[in-house]
Amino acid sequence: MVDQLVVAPSATPEAPVAAPEPDGNPNATLSGDDFTTEGLLKDKGRALTLVVQSASVATAFIANRQWTLLWRDADLLYQSPRPMTVYENTYVLEPNVQRFTVAKVVNAVVPQLYKGLFYDDPPMLMRPRPGTSQEVIDAKTALFSYVLDECGFKTQTKWGLEQMAFLGTGIFKWGYDWKDVVTVKREATKLEIPGSDPNGADAAFSLPTDEPPKITRSIKTVPMPFFMHRPVDKVLVDYYQTKALKEAIENAIKDGEKGNAIKGWTFPDLGALKSLWVKPTSAHTLETENASYIEGVVHHSEKVNQPASPDPLRKPLEVLEYWDKDRKIVVLNREHVICLADNEFKRIPFLSSNWWNRPRAFYGMGLGLIVGQNQRVDQGTINAILKILSFGVNPIYLRDRNDNAPTQVIRTGLGKIMSVTDTEKSYRLLEQPKIDGNLWQALKESEQATESSSGADQMLVQGSSAGPRSSMGRTAGGANILAGASATRLDGPLDNFIEQVFKPFLGIIDWMIFNIMGDGAILHILGKELGDVLVQKLSLQEFHDAQIEYEVLAGSSLAAKRTMAQSMVMLTQILDNPQIQESLADINEEYIDFKPIINMWLEASEWKNRNDIVKKMTDEMKAKRRANSKAALMQQQIQAKQAGEQQKFQQKQQLEDQASDNRIRRDIVRESAKASGMNEAVEGEPSPGGLQGQLPTVV
Repeated sequence: MVDQLVVAPSATPEAPVAAPEPDGNPNATLSGDDFTTEGLLKDKGRALTLVVQSASVATAFIANRQWTLLWRDADLLYQSPRPMTVYENTYVLEPNVQRFTVAKVVNAVVPQLYKGLFYDDPPMLMRPRPGTSQEVIDAKTALFSYVLDECGFKTQTKWGLEQMAFLGTGIFKWGYDWKDVVTVKREATKLEIPGSDPNGADAAFSLPTDEPPKITRSIKTVPMPFFMHRPVDKVLVDYYQTKALKEAIENAIKDGEKGNAIKGWTFPDLGALKSLWVKPTSAHTLETENASYIEGVVHHSEKVNQPASPDPLRKPLEVLEYWDKDRKIVVLNREHVICLADNEFKRIPFLSSNWWNRPRAFYGMGLGLIVGQNQRVDQGTINAILKILSFGVNPIYLRDRNDNAPTQVIRTGLGKIMSVTDTEKSYRLLEQPKIDGNLWQALKESEQATESSSGADQMLVQGSSAGPRSSMGRTAGGANILAGASATRLDGPLDNFIEQVFKPFLGIIDWMIFNIMGDGAILHILGKELGDVLVQKLSLQEFHDAQIEYEVLAGSSLAAKRTMAQSMVMLTQILDNPQIQESLADINEEYIDFKPIINMWLEASEWKNRNDIVKKMTDEMKAKRRANSKAALMQQQIQAKQAGEQQKFQQKQQLEDQASDNRIRRDIVRESAKASGMNEAVEGEPSPGGLQGQLPTVV
């Protein structure tokens, strides 16, 4: 895989220095002697030969197949230059209406696919596998969302989708750069004024001040993944290990030859590097660009190999970046190898997808090829119909003359006068041609064929594309188009992008976070996204051990979120069933946590204010909660019952004591009366122990 770039320095040369000599002969022939037993190149010269010749072979391949790829035709039809008719070296004034069928279809389909792909933020859904908590999934989602925003994933995807829909193939490059993640915090400036409240307690009042803002910045340099769209004519796909070269490497390994592989970057000194731009060089031809875009009749920017400034240090030089699974080689101006290193990814850092796949081919078929011929039919038919209708506005007149044969060619056109012999009067109008009704039918069938092959019909675009959330994925009809479309319309191309670019890049982000990004960088980014409070509760070991699955809610899975929202009512009712909860507790010793269910409700309804709804309880709330708990209520009931029983016991004791006192008084009165009556009746005198004497003994 070879990537063509153009670079130019920005500094001014200090003193002329001789340009360094080329690192080798780019036209040399590679053989087994040029490789080590490990299959590595021995020096820079051989690396230069490999890169330059690989680029030349791939460039020639594209240039020789420009008539089958039809990229130039697609470019011509996209801008649809005005057709001109020439007759005898002069332009003929006739209808030359332009039709933009290809441009209309591309700009109708791509925005809808883009909005359907990114109708939610983040544009993917992470599902935890067994053993992974939802808190870890939330942290990973926040980190992935930050990385996608930093690498401009949405913008790069839109550019890639446009090229993929137009020319048939979208190519993307990935990797990582070291970037500074800046977290900015501002401290509130206020003045504390001491005071006292009416109760005599100390109090303080805070007043804002006009002091300059107190801003603190924390900077963390982290390895940040990048994702960029690459033009189809700037990436050269070359399977360099042909049969002969493969045999040469195998022979070198068998012979046991040895060599040293050059690793890392190697730059000339500053003066020699500047001299590369100062010395006169011829611009490299851009065969791939010439095979992809047409010049002259349509507008394009200046070619990248043409100087755009008189500053010699701004002269563009070609950079060839060569990748295979084992190594990375960077060549400047096809003369100097500035990097020869191992490929740390162990895979080619490019992703691609096609609109329609070609059998046994890398490049696909785009809308420029699919509906381009329909545009030619529409434009030709419309201009022919207008040409016929124009005769009615400015007709041809006939006049009588003698029966003489014309001696030269007679030009006819709108408003012309022709001399004939069979007219009944001196002048009359030429009978106008009729428009065949089959022309309108052919025009209609051409438009239907365009909609059928591209999917850009009225139901798709819905007559409006306003708003970031207005797309075919926001309505049932639009979602059904994507969810149930055949491979010849929209489902196939979008699924190609999701399965070959989107999901693999999510896996690449996960791989880079696991293998390259440090824990400090992870916590710094999560602290910026989620806040330091939530990050402090995160277990990094659980974060690294998490197993997740990715789901992109677009294409055939576009209706997944709508289905989840519809099933939430039934799911909540099932989980809220006391019998199910008792069964889980008795059989599996498990319980149902309803907080994730609340999060699922908020996620399905697309509300983002979960932290404003679900909050921590205050101490007063906790105390009240404990007081109103079932155990507390039972304890209160027990205490109340015990207090009631104690009160009843006390009341019973009081009643028994009062009854005992009453019985004693009754007995005393009876015995006293009995004793008094007995003595007086028997002995004839009052008893000395009566009421005023000794009290009787009560048995």
